[in-house]
Amino acid sequence: MAEEFGYQLSPRPASAMTPTVGTVVSAGLDKVKKEKPQLPLWLGITVLAVGIFLNPLWYRDDPSPIAVLLYFALGIFGVIFSVHEDAEIKGNLLAMERKAAAALASPWQAWPCRLEELPGGKGKSVMLLGPDAAVVCTFSSPVPESVWVGTPDGRGVFWFAGDLRFGGLMSVPGGRPLWWAHPVPTPPTLAPSGRRQEALEEAVIHQAVGFAFEEWL
Repeated sequence: MAEEFGYQLSPRPASAMTPTVGTVVSAGLDKVKKEKPQLPLWLGITVLAVGIFLNPLWYRDDPSPIAVLLYFALGIFGVIFSVHEDAEIKGNLLAMERKAAAALASPWQAWPCRLEELPGGKGKSVMLLGPDAAVVCTFSSPVPESVWVGTPDGRGVFWFAGDLRFGGLMSVPGGRPLWWAHPVPTPPTLAPSGRRQEALEEAVIHQAVGFAFEEWL
C-alpha cells in the first residue's frame, strides 16, 4: 500500500539495512515462546480425576453431594481455564510469527504518521496516513518516550517493516530505536487537526513521497 500511495521503500529488506532487526525479532519470538499458562492443564485434569475417584467414598461417608459438586466444579473450571490460556498463548505465538516473518522479509516503508493516545488510557497509537491525510491503519505501539516527546505535535515520518494486517516493526528514520506495532481498530472519533497539525501532516506526506533511503545505506 505504501508503494501505491507513492511513499518510498528501501531498496533492500529491513533486516539487511538494519542488522538489529533480526535481533529484535528473535527476542520477540523467544519472549512469546516462554509464556506458560498460569494454571497448567495437567493440574485441572488431576483435580477432576481425584474428584471422580473419591466420589463413591464421599457419598458413603456423607450423603450430601455439595462437597463433591464443588470439587467437580473446581476441576472443570481448571480444565477450561487451562485450555483457554493455552489457546491464547498459541494465538499470541502465531501472531508474533506472522509479524516476525513479515518484518524480516519486508523493506522499510516510509509512512507519514500521527501519534495519539488510545481511548480509555489503553496506551499509545501510531496512525498511518494516506496522501489525503486520512488514517489508513492504526497500530497499538509502545512508542519510546524519546520518540513520543520528540515528535512535533505527534506528526512525523516513520519507518515500518511488516504487513499492515499483522503488524511489524517501526522505527524513526535510521532504524533506531525499534519497537513493535500491533494492528487495532481505528478509533471512531479522532480529535480534529488544527491548522498547524494539518500543515505538519501535509509536510510529512511530502517527505514520505520524496524520502531518500539511499542516505541511510
